[in-house]
Amino acid sequence: MMALSLIGAVLIGISLGLLGSGGSILTVPVLVYLVGESQKLAIAESLAIVGGISLVGAIPYALKKQIHWRSVLFFGIPGVVGTYLGAYISKWLSGGMQLLLFAVIMLLAAYTMWRAKEPKADQSQHQHPFWQIALEGLVVGIVTGLVGVGGGFLIIPALVLLGGLPMRLAVGSSLLIIALKSFSGFAKYLDVLKHETVHWNLILLFIGLGIVGSFLGSAVSEKLPQKTLRKLFAGVLVLMGIYILWKNLATVLGYQPSLLAVTLAVMLPLALLLWGGQLLGGLLKGAKQSVNIQDLSQLAATHELIDVREKDEFRQGHISGAKNMPLSEFAKHLSKIPKDQPLYLICRSGNRSAQAIAMLKRAGYEQVYNVSGGMMAWQSANLPVITGNQSGPKRSALV
Repeated sequence: MMALSLIGAVLIGISLGLLGSGGSILTVPVLVYLVGESQKLAIAESLAIVGGISLVGAIPYALKKQIHWRSVLFFGIPGVVGTYLGAYISKWLSGGMQLLLFAVIMLLAAYTMWRAKEPKADQSQHQHPFWQIALEGLVVGIVTGLVGVGGGFLIIPALVLLGGLPMRLAVGSSLLIIALKSFSGFAKYLDVLKHETVHWNLILLFIGLGIVGSFLGSAVSEKLPQKTLRKLFAGVLVLMGIYILWKNLATVLGYQPSLLAVTLAVMLPLALLLWGGQLLGGLLKGAKQSVNIQDLSQLAATHELIDVREKDEFRQGHISGAKNMPLSEFAKHLSKIPKDQPLYLICRSGNRSAQAIAMLKRAGYEQVYNVSGGMMAWQSANLPVITGNQSGPKRSALV
C-alpha cells in the first residue's frame, strides 16, 4: 500500500505539470485511501503538501517576472483569510461531512475541466472591479480551508476572466496564491488538530515526489493535447468523486447506499448538464448568431456577405455586394477569408450557409452569422436582387 501511495504522490505532481491545476485535488484521496490517514488529518496535510509544491512551482515564474503581484494582493489576501476561516469552520464538521463536500467539489472540478476551453496564451480580458476579484478569492479560500484543495481550477479562470490576466501571468500568480492560502489553512489546522500528530516526514516526502512529478509532467505537456488530457483527468475525478461519495454518504443518510445507486445519482445529472447544456447552448448560440432579412437589408451594403449557392443559382439572382463562394468550393478558399470582421452567409434557405458557418467556426472564426430564410425570404420580402455576374459595389476581395 505504501508503494501505491508513493506512486500517487508522483501522479499528483505529474497532473500539476501536465495541466497547470487540478493535481492537488488528488492529494486528499491518496492520503485517506492509500496512506490511511484520518479524514481531517489528511485534509490538513494536503494543504501543507499542496502549498509546498505550489511554492516551488511559482519560483520559475517569479524569476521570469510572470507573477502579477497586484492580483496576488487582491485575490490572494482575501483567499488567505477565507482559507483560515474555512479551516476554523471545519471544527464543527465531521471528517465524513468534509469528505462529502470534497466529493462534490471534485465533481464540480470534473465538470469544469470537461467543459473548459483553452484560453489564448496572450489574450487578456476586460478587468472586473477589484471587489469582485476579492470576493472570488474569499469564496475559493473558504473552499480550500474546508476540503484541502488548492483551487487552481477555480483561481486560473478567475484571474483570466475577472482579473484580465494573460494565461502565463495567471498560472504563475495562481501558484503563489495557492501556496499562501494553503499555508494559512494548514497553520489553522495545527490548532484545530492539536491532539493529533502531523506526519512531517510524510509531508516532506510527498512534496519532494510531487515536485519531481511536476517536472516530469511539464516535460511531456507540450507533446500531448491539453484538451484530451483535461477530459481524461475529468473522467478520473468523476470516478473518484463517486467512490468518495459512496464511502461517506452513511454519515448523512445513516445507511450505506449501493455503489450503483450512487453512480446513477451522479452520472445522470452530469450527463444532463454536459450534453443537455451543450445542446441548449448550441441552440441559443445558433439563434444568437443569425440575422433576419430585415436586419440584413440594413447591413448588406456595408458588411461582407458571402453567398454559398452554386454559380448558376447566384447568376439567377443575388443581393447587391454579395460575394459568390459555392459550398462545393468553400474549403479551398477558407484561408483567404478575413477573421477580423463580421461575416454574413446566405444560401437558398439557410441550410448550406449553416454548413459553411460550421466550417468557419472549426477554423476559428467567431463573427459569423447565418441569414435566416436565405434568398427565399429575401425575395419573398420583395427586396431588390441583381442578376448575371454583377456583384454591386465592391468592398474587399475575399477570394
